[in-house]
Amino acid sequence: MAMQILQKIRALEFEEKILNGSLLIAFVGIFFPWIGGKESLIDDTSRIFTGLGFHTGFIGITILALVTYVLLITVVPLTSSTTIIRKRHKNTVRLLMTSLAAILTLAALSVLYKVTFESPGLEVRFGVYVTLVGTLIATLYAFLAYQEEHRAQVRQMFHHPEDEDLPQEDRQEKKPQQTQQHPLFHTPEPPPAPEPEAHNTRHLLPRK
Repeated sequence: MAMQILQKIRALEFEEKILNGSLLIAFVGIFFPWIGGKESLIDDTSRIFTGLGFHTGFIGITILALVTYVLLITVVPLTSSTTIIRKRHKNTVRLLMTSLAAILTLAALSVLYKVTFESPGLEVRFGVYVTLVGTLIATLYAFLAYQEEHRAQVRQMFHHPEDEDLPQEDRQEKKPQQTQQHPLFHTPEPPPAPEPEAHNTRHLLPRK
């Protein structure tokens, strides 16, 4: 079972691998330290908070839920025959979810910087940057997948079904067919011009 899942993961497109890999990076970054240090000058204890703690805990939980949901959109079909969302809505939902996760990560980072200005003993740690990079890359590749799907729909909309039965050379040289006229409005073709009569030129010759 595990080998089959690995084979399916290897069969994914390169863009899909990068998208889901960046989501995994963002997922792990939430459990890394986001802020740490001394909360006050009186307190000598140094503390470290992950993305699920401190004042940004609610934002971290929301980001975790969004990232997990987007990951399950890809993982669940690989491990079972069920799907979380329909294929036609897949890229749209992933773009919205990853964009929201990136925006919330930026909001959390701004809150953390504001706290460090008020409490000089605290400093922003690398975990929030890991999550931010992961969500931004995931948003970029989700947008590329959405754009590619939109282009495919446009090509399919303007695609003529009769062109599939023709060879490539005939598709290029194919000309529009003439419209058939109705019998009542059919204009008859003009009759052919009569052939010139053969004139006898013997009487024009001089007599001997």
